[in-house]
Amino acid sequence: MGIFGGGYDKPGKGVDKNEPKKKGFFLFFDIVIRKFTKFLGANCLYAITSIIWIAILYIFGGIVLSSTHIVQNVSDTIISLGTESSAENVQGSIMILIQLAFSIGVFTFWGSGPATAAYSYITRCFTRGEHTWVLSDGADKFKENFKQSMVVVLIDAVLLVFGINAILFYHSLYVSTGSMLWMMLLYVMILVLVVYTMMHPYLYQIMITFECGIGSLYKNALLITLAKLPGNFFTTLIGVLIYGALFTFVNPLAAAIIVVVVGLCVTCYPPQFYAARVIERSILKDMKEKQHKVEYIGEEE
Repeated sequence: MGIFGGGYDKPGKGVDKNEPKKKGFFLFFDIVIRKFTKFLGANCLYAITSIIWIAILYIFGGIVLSSTHIVQNVSDTIISLGTESSAENVQGSIMILIQLAFSIGVFTFWGSGPATAAYSYITRCFTRGEHTWVLSDGADKFKENFKQSMVVVLIDAVLLVFGINAILFYHSLYVSTGSMLWMMLLYVMILVLVVYTMMHPYLYQIMITFECGIGSLYKNALLITLAKLPGNFFTTLIGVLIYGALFTFVNPLAAAIIVVVVGLCVTCYPPQFYAARVIERSILKDMKEKQHKVEYIGEEE
């Protein structure tokens, strides 16, 4: 069955009620293996519907690089090692590598608005063992969460521009003055971006699970991220390491294709899997228990 062949308008197999329940890594890999072909289809659809945002990020990355000496410094280092390529070819290759790594990286770990809401719903269903139609259910969630997810991606854009400019600004001041104040501010800005990155799976998982305003969405996502910080950091780190390895040892264009077709299963899905499990085991379970207690008291009366 092809990636876009029959089957994406049909419900998945789900989980057998009599099958022993798996946990942690065993459950994660079991889902990825069982749903692998559906993951491929969902990944490709996710990338296709996010192409405009990825293109914007690619252009923005080029603008940032052209205003810095990063490409020049890296190319000088490579040329000094004795490469036979010309300086222009080396700089061009580095430019493409960084732009692709940046644009696909932001798409992978921050998302792309409505398309991420749809993808988060599909992966949540995979995680819970629920039936889902990748095409039709994904399209429904795309439309249902369009406005709120567009607000999220606009906030992403603002924070991305502000964060990168702040990092470059603080770094330049530290280099020119040597003051530890600018170094501290640089680390604070990096820490903010790291925490914000870990918030994204919760932003979209909460969005597709509960009805809440944008303020409550960010507040709850931040609180859960901090409360489950070790797990969030670990799942995000796994994705970052795999992502970095791909763009380090594989041709940039090939790495980008691998990431969006297959790599999302091990870069984007682990944080989504963990976030969906946290929400299901903590928030939803607590809500059900409280509802059960209220109903029980009412029956006694």
